[in-house]
Amino acid sequence: MIENIELLLKDIREALFLNKPFLLNPNINLNFNPQISQVYITLFQEGLPPIKWGSKRENLQITISRILFKLKTNKNFVKFDLISSNKCRILFEIVTKEYPCNIRNLTTMKMTSPNRFEPGVNGLKWQYKGNTNYFMPTDSYTKSIMSVNQLLNFLSKQCDIAKKTNEISQRVHLMRREDIKYTFIESLAYISYKDEVLQLERGYPLPIEFNKDIVYDKTFKSVDWLIKNMNKDGSFLYFYDPYKDTIIDEMHPNMVNPLYNNILRHSGGTITLLRAYEFSKNSIYLEKAKESIEFLLTTFKEHNYKGEYACFPFFNKKSKLGGAGIALVALMHYYIHTKSLEYEKQVKGLVRHILNQIDEKGEMLGYFIHPQIDGGNPIINPNEKIKKALFSFYYPGEALLGLALYIRFFENIEKSFKDKVLFLSEKALDFLVDIRPIKYKELFDTLPADSWLMQAVEEWVKIEGFKKHSYIDFVFNDTKKMIDHMYTNKNTFPFNKDYIGGFFYSYGDHVYHDASRCEGVISAYYLAKYLKDEKMATFIKEHMLLSAKGLMKTFHDERSNYCHINPNKALHSFRFKLTRQWVRVDSVQHAACFFIRLLFAWK
Repeated sequence: MIENIELLLKDIREALFLNKPFLLNPNINLNFNPQISQVYITLFQEGLPPIKWGSKRENLQITISRILFKLKTNKNFVKFDLISSNKCRILFEIVTKEYPCNIRNLTTMKMTSPNRFEPGVNGLKWQYKGNTNYFMPTDSYTKSIMSVNQLLNFLSKQCDIAKKTNEISQRVHLMRREDIKYTFIESLAYISYKDEVLQLERGYPLPIEFNKDIVYDKTFKSVDWLIKNMNKDGSFLYFYDPYKDTIIDEMHPNMVNPLYNNILRHSGGTITLLRAYEFSKNSIYLEKAKESIEFLLTTFKEHNYKGEYACFPFFNKKSKLGGAGIALVALMHYYIHTKSLEYEKQVKGLVRHILNQIDEKGEMLGYFIHPQIDGGNPIINPNEKIKKALFSFYYPGEALLGLALYIRFFENIEKSFKDKVLFLSEKALDFLVDIRPIKYKELFDTLPADSWLMQAVEEWVKIEGFKKHSYIDFVFNDTKKMIDHMYTNKNTFPFNKDYIGGFFYSYGDHVYHDASRCEGVISAYYLAKYLKDEKMATFIKEHMLLSAKGLMKTFHDERSNYCHINPNKALHSFRFKLTRQWVRVDSVQHAACFFIRLLFAWK
């Protein structure tokens, strides 16, 4: 089959650049059905907006000939280097199925619903004011669309409905209520790649290969992507949208500075470089980590903790417990690999600041400064209402991971201070494991999210007096819950086998291929190995590898970046979701850190 498609795309390319009539090879059989077989051909090339045309005539020969004629009439056609298969890539897609769709009940959340929209797998044929339009299955991938609202908002811009309102929710409502006839469609799709042709699954090319060497190659390419996208001041590129070719973060559209950044995720990038150095011993990762640390230090502010120096990152008008926690983790990773005391003052200052955030019951306050609390002044003795308002699943675990690394690895800690860190850390761990699930029961979801605390416990149980069953049970119980909420061969269907290894809150959710949770799972694996619980370790590893394979589907490589205006910008990064093209520093950071620890396990 693929050989015939290779021949087809070769003939299409020659007909375009030689400007000669297209002749369909008689050996090519795509089961063309003149009732449903809409065909689209799209040309992609770096620096150019794609050009695309679709048609459905009485047979495939006439259909393709019509499309090629219309492509050649496009004013931008002459800019495409059709001769070069390395420069101009051709997408061929043909509709193979058409079936009913009730747009008012369109959903991505119900697995067996007849109105399930599966982005990249099915699309829509829609008729409005006498015109027939197609949203092809691959459009979810090439247009970076994942949800029903994103889909309907996109479609509203293809007709006059978008002109009626600027509110996305209103556009979506109108697209559901207007006199528009919808049907679902499915397709076969292929993309050229150099002299090959690759079949597409959900818009990305097959096959997705997975082994130790491939994981190593893609992991370190992603770390190198972080370095390539470091700014001169040592900060990282925070966000990039390959579809729009913009670095303005759409999730923070109202920020005064549209180039939004986040100091927690910056420190996560630092940790990634240091993980890469730990595995490879390549000095460039250590050098660039130091540059990123120097940027981190520019955000630090000072205060007193019981008369002694303390410090904390202050960024976006906030001081988050997690910001101090991950900053401490980053500085400790640097110290572990260098034994340098260059940042000793800041390490101890962060430790004191984190201790300052632990109250008499062991609860850790999520913020030290918040612009909407106490006029943006340091928060002292907050009431229960404020504590709940500033609740975070992630920040306490991040802070306790930093404290654990400090206790385990920092040399010559003064005894009274060490005892204080141990005492308050134990109170905090006891609160998080025993009290928090009761006090804040309504804030917990079905899918555990506290991977940082899982990583913290992995370190704390190696410290004398902290090998508590309650801590260990927390890690393994959360791991089991995650695995219970994982897509596997047993609970997926042919249309979403690429969900395997990803997570869901409620069964039927669009998949979460979530590297941050994978970091918690691999911590559980290492904890099981440390405790010599081989049965648990084997159980975790089996599912951990499923998640690793799933994450590979979110990697931007040379084959899959065909729809990017600037293909080199996102190359070797990890994107948000299967079809959502966004790249953020943490989508790369979490994946790379997880894979590096996986490589150590393989090693």
